[in-house]
Amino acid sequence: MIINCKSIAKDIKKRARERAKDTKLSLHIVMVGNDEASMVYAKSKIKVLKKMGMHGELHRFNENVEENTVISFIDELNERDDVHGIMVEFPLPHHIDSLKIRSAISPLKDVDGMNPVNYGYLLLGKEILTPNTPRAVIHILENITELRGKDVAIINRTPVVGKPLALMLLNRDATPIIMHSKTHNLAEKTRNADIVVVAVGKPGFLKEDMVKKDAIVIDVGINVIDGKLVGDADLEKLANKAKITPVPGGVGSVTTACLVENLVKAAKLQGVL
Repeated sequence: MIINCKSIAKDIKKRARERAKDTKLSLHIVMVGNDEASMVYAKSKIKVLKKMGMHGELHRFNENVEENTVISFIDELNERDDVHGIMVEFPLPHHIDSLKIRSAISPLKDVDGMNPVNYGYLLLGKEILTPNTPRAVIHILENITELRGKDVAIINRTPVVGKPLALMLLNRDATPIIMHSKTHNLAEKTRNADIVVVAVGKPGFLKEDMVKKDAIVIDVGINVIDGKLVGDADLEKLANKAKITPVPGGVGSVTTACLVENLVKAAKLQGVL
């Protein structure tokens, strides 16, 4: 009952490479501060791009950098023809406005899908460049089930996962319900869902009795316990009852593939491909 996400990621990257043809596309990642997790994620993305014959570059600023300095640098990347995708690693220091940074990235190079223009298109039902994690969830689900008419419980309400995922599900005629820490009778709602997507950052949060038999569980959570990566779902017990994505090697691997997919889409929007 473990969903083979690595195979799905491999197919996405293969299609992206074919669409890119022989063009060496370039992604530039901006990072502010010394967040260890962000550094690991950034380097892993660059490693994947290199394996695919593409280029990835990391630009680091110290945590005290002025907001305008970061925005000016993003403006420079926007103007460069050899830069096909731009993304910023989050979180940012408190003195930097995340929305201003996301708005500074050209909508045509916004491989994270978080510029308000691309977000607005999604709200209106048009998926151009969309956030990578929800896109990964959609890819996984479309590989294993028909989404039309399905009840989907999403335990996350952030602009990065829960909200865009709900919009993408609506685009596919599914029925999403977003839940969070203030939701009443959460377990009752998840038990009635055909699909449960959990992203709360709490190991073992989603238990066996919270999911109906033969449901699908998409575990977006990443937690470290005794040096080991685990998700938000009780994988061992749920795997006997539902189809479930593993952690590690699950949604994260498909998310990275979606980043490459978005880089190719961005290059097409810019007329490079």
